[in-house]
Amino acid sequence: MNGYYPQCANLLSSSLKHSKAIFDRINKEENLRQQLIPYFISSHPGCKEEDMAELAVITKRLDFHLEQGCRTLPPLHDSSHGSMVHRYHPYTLEPIFSAKTQREKLAQRQFFFWYKPEERKHIINELRRIGRGI
Repeated sequence: MNGYYPQCANLLSSSLKHSKAIFDRINKEENLRQQLIPYFISSHPGCKEEDMAELAVITKRLDFHLEQGCRTLPPLHDSSHGSMVHRYHPYTLEPIFSAKTQREKLAQRQFFFWYKPEERKHIINELRRIGRGI
């Protein structure tokens, strides 16, 4: 994800893998059947459809089937709120993408639900639109 941090998807991937491995080990050792429920936000300032596609790959590899996804609405005092509204990075003042329209926001959110048959066609169309067709 290309938000404020370069290589965010890679950091997220390794962090999720590590956390899930610990969670799975404890579940096995304690003979539990607990579930790990990640919380993801789409439409974060600086995040584009390509980033959400990468996140979908990460969640699929970890066998996460997200049941809900939240579109970001940062608090007024948060720097990402200013980025979302004004479309400028808060530290570099460089222009930054921020999903504004309903279509842009839904285009990002749909990637959370890669496993749902009813989303497959939309995701394939979006991947083709952004040049990552399958």
